[in-house]
Amino acid sequence: MNEFDQSTSVQSDDALEQLLKHASPRPTPSPSDEAAVRRAVRAEWRQVSGRHQSRRRFLNYAIAATVLIGVFSMFSVFRMPVVEAVQVATIDKSFGSIYLLGEKSELRETDDLSDVFSGQTIVTDAKAGMALAWGSGGSLRVDENTRLEFTTDKSVYLKSGRLYFDSEPSVMMASAKAGGSDGFVVITDYGEVAHVGTQFMTRVDADNLTVSVREGQVDVDSAYQRYVATSGQQVTFSGRQQPTVLSLGAHAQEWRWVTRTSPPADVDGKSIYEFLHWVHRETGLETRFDGQAEQVARNALLKGTINAEPLDALQRWMATTTLEYDVNESEGVIYVRDNR
Repeated sequence: MNEFDQSTSVQSDDALEQLLKHASPRPTPSPSDEAAVRRAVRAEWRQVSGRHQSRRRFLNYAIAATVLIGVFSMFSVFRMPVVEAVQVATIDKSFGSIYLLGEKSELRETDDLSDVFSGQTIVTDAKAGMALAWGSGGSLRVDENTRLEFTTDKSVYLKSGRLYFDSEPSVMMASAKAGGSDGFVVITDYGEVAHVGTQFMTRVDADNLTVSVREGQVDVDSAYQRYVATSGQQVTFSGRQQPTVLSLGAHAQEWRWVTRTSPPADVDGKSIYEFLHWVHRETGLETRFDGQAEQVARNALLKGTINAEPLDALQRWMATTTLEYDVNESEGVIYVRDNR
């Protein structure tokens, strides 16, 4: 190479370096988008491996996955500008160690978090939990050892752990209004879970997606099957296998963790009947009245607030009335009678 060519090459490199310095960082696809791409590639590969294709074919698909994600990132440059973060929920209750995931994937413990915005990722430690009032309506609960990204005002991305959603919370929970029926979706690496006016629980572990329905229905669109789960069902999705469907009562042991996350409730001016309805929504226990007990419950008013688990609150507040009750755990029923 002559001196002129060398000089031209150096100038070109300098110009390219200056140009790159002014370029904005390439957007990174969201975890939910990347999960969708990986699911599609994984499904195709499993079909290939099922036909006993060669190891070289596997390598080609692995490379294809990497290339596809890279292409997706490149096209992200040409999409609309990143939408500003919006508030999606308000924290009603939290306990234990709660962390926010930082920009460098570091965990930052927070004790004073009150609002949650799109783009934030929350990680709960062992023996931790949260209750959130979802912005468009409904009560969202987060169990211990859970990693959850708040993607938009209509969806969350559950990486691991367990959450619960109630679209029609009790009126005693002032901060959590009824609703949430306009498209709340739980996105996972194994599929998407969309509620249809309900109480449901979603759990993600290393190999499975499990959806349990206490009330109503949920539409589960997994990588290989689509299934509508109904009240009393627990459906587990594992790879290409057909979903496993079991019966699960509204007061089964699997729901017990939800009561630990019950947020404070305002009983001021509310009737015993409304209070018992709150207990029912939180525990799954049905209330049955004997004789005139229902009318008494509708007329008796309470004052104050509740900041205790539902069954503890039941014992305390029923003692202030003329009503007696018994909890039949095996039947999942609270029997209420008037002791006058």
